[in-house]
Amino acid sequence: MFENNEQYTANKILILFILDKLGVAVTDNYLNAVLLAPGLVNYFTAQECREDLIAKKCVLRELDSAGTVMYSITDKGRERLEQLGYMLSGGLGARYEAYLREHRDEIAKAMYVNADSFEDAQGNVYVRCYVREGTNCIVDVKIPVGSKKDAAAICEAWRNRTSDIYMQLVKTFYDKII
Repeated sequence: MFENNEQYTANKILILFILDKLGVAVTDNYLNAVLLAPGLVNYFTAQECREDLIAKKCVLRELDSAGTVMYSITDKGRERLEQLGYMLSGGLGARYEAYLREHRDEIAKAMYVNADSFEDAQGNVYVRCYVREGTNCIVDVKIPVGSKKDAAAICEAWRNRTSDIYMQLVKTFYDKII
């Protein structure tokens, strides 16, 4: 997981750094995607560090309007980042800063407009398509689908044509009312 206390602390500072740079509440999936993408932190270390930061009130865990867990940096977390940010000097901080700069638009889009699929305990497959504004889901649609292949196609269509699909959906509802 981690070699020593200094590395563990650096990993926690890295989480604070990323949350601070993103500037918005993020889901666990997106926080992990950013942390793990450069290949410098492993999943288990990231989870342990995040939970420690929550316990120390440096990271806030809250639910969005659809019940999804979101994470953001607190004022106490910013203080710790300011105090210990030197631990990210050199390669680690620079590598993540470059990653965030290079992928900022796609990360932001994925945090605000996305779709994912999941299975329930009975093996039924569902797709959840959403549009988020901060911690509010302004569109949140969950539908059952026939297969994982169908789910992947629907998720991809939502990501690429959100506005068109949303307008068709709204039009369909209004056409049935009027």
